[in-house]
Amino acid sequence: MKHHIHLFAFSTCLLLASACGIKGHNKAELIPVNAADERIYGDPGGPARQTLNKYEDDKTGKTQERVANLRQKLFPK
Repeated sequence: MKHHIHLFAFSTCLLLASACGIKGHNKAELIPVNAADERIYGDPGGPARQTLNKYEDDKTGKTQERVANLRQKLFPK
C-alpha cells in the first residue's frame, strides 16, 4: 500500500510539473514601456549614442587614452 501511495505522489508531481509548458501556456511576452522611443534607445542597429561624445584631450593625453580603452571595452567592434 505504501508503494502505491509513493507511486501516486510521484506521478502526480510529474504530471503537474509537465503541465506548465503545455501548448505554449505560461510564456509571458515582456514588452518594454518605451520600446520605440529613439531618445532612450537610439537607432536600432546603430552605434550607441555615447560613442558620439567627444572629449577634449588634456595635456598628458591620458584622458583620451582612457576614453578609447573604455569605448573598446564597452562597445567592441
